[in-house]
Amino acid sequence: MQFYKKGSSYKKLKITVESFILKKCNEYNISKTEMRILLNWNDIVGKDIAQISRPEKLSFLNNSNSGILYLAVNNGGHAIYIQYAIPTIIEKISVYFGFKAVHDIKIKQKNLI
Repeated sequence: MQFYKKGSSYKKLKITVESFILKKCNEYNISKTEMRILLNWNDIVGKDIAQISRPEKLSFLNNSNSGILYLAVNNGGHAIYIQYAIPTIIEKISVYFGFKAVHDIKIKQKNLI
């Protein structure tokens, strides 16, 4: 029986799964930036925002490097909180990627399961 340091095997598995999914993005016409946001949402924005919101899609206009992120939130109260947190969320995404990947965020109210 082989023992691993706590967290090391999970990190390796996450990296392996993420690299596999990113290789498949071109086949399904999904941008790698969008997929990285979907896969790493908790790490990018933090636990508080990630619990009440979920990224749905990232759309780019006119071949720009910066897009519009569509977020789903559970209720109106959370939507107001996210509305005020939009500049912070955009900044966190920019820090994560090293460039301004998102220039605007649109909020949709949906049931998150």
